[in-house]
Amino acid sequence: MSFAPTTGEEVSEVPQWLPIWEWPSMPEYNCSRVRPVGAEWTESKGHPHPYLGYWSVFWGVTCEIFYVPCIYALFMERKHACYRIMLWLAIIDIIAILCNSIGFGLFMIEGTVFCSRPWSVWLVGCVGLGMWCGACVGCLLLVTYRIFELMNMSKRFESRTNILIVFASCYALYFAFLTPPILMNSEYNAMFYDPFIGDVPSQVYVNWPHTANNLLIVMTSASLYIFLIVVLLTKQGAMSSEAGRARMSANAPIFVQASLICVFNVAASLEYIYMNFFPTPQILIELGHLSWQISHGVPPFIYLLLNKTVKRHTKYMFGRKKKISPSKISLTTTFSQWRTRNREVWQEFIHQY
Repeated sequence: MSFAPTTGEEVSEVPQWLPIWEWPSMPEYNCSRVRPVGAEWTESKGHPHPYLGYWSVFWGVTCEIFYVPCIYALFMERKHACYRIMLWLAIIDIIAILCNSIGFGLFMIEGTVFCSRPWSVWLVGCVGLGMWCGACVGCLLLVTYRIFELMNMSKRFESRTNILIVFASCYALYFAFLTPPILMNSEYNAMFYDPFIGDVPSQVYVNWPHTANNLLIVMTSASLYIFLIVVLLTKQGAMSSEAGRARMSANAPIFVQASLICVFNVAASLEYIYMNFFPTPQILIELGHLSWQISHGVPPFIYLLLNKTVKRHTKYMFGRKKKISPSKISLTTTFSQWRTRNREVWQEFIHQY
């Protein structure tokens, strides 16, 4: 691969197959060409942002704490395909929060740039990137399952759930350890492909698989969530007004969850694509990273507020309810009752048309 940072000659992009053990030998990531790795980079290039840093750490720790009862509840319901996917997504989110909130916050407090702590920044960036891509494909699996439920075809999906989760795990690990990462930069309050060493053009640093993930996987998931909501609204609107309102009220938590997932995932994915390729106002850069933090951190609050099964297990966990036998639990709004309601709606819709 050609490399001529000081001559003005055209240079090629970093390899898109980039195993984690190879980057230290690559000149594009060699900070020592400019100055020795260490605190001197923090002093000359870094910009401590304690308020943003403490906020990120606070948000991350709070989300991790609220995830504890959710993990317990989802684990108790793991025999159901829907909850196995949700449990896997929760684990992915917990790891992502360690990177994009807690690790990011500590770096912001210090004013870290890539060349301050290359290995630490690389690990936080590559794991955070991998977990983001894993969460994207996990959300796609979840909405696909809900659509299979809507069509009364969930058994076809359930028989393949474990295989799909293994595939999603491999997908996340591929992005984490085999593609160019996103790297912390305290000057711009976010994470970029570019390590900002200073003598290499920014266009050298790209991650096309990540861009494809954000455009294809995230947009497909958002489209399917919108499709799911439109179909439910259409079917319920076709019924008598009172029955439609009753089912609309029962399905409200699903709409809220789907809408929140779509908003933050789409905002984070598009913003991160844009700011890595085009000049971007600082406020949009910070909002993009904030959206990424929220996309991984908001699920436990949604579960604890809107998911009856999670709330029931949480009450037992804190001694406010008798022990629950998972085998006897109806899966409430997001599973069997939701399936039964929508089967009835679908049948009535067919009879009317």
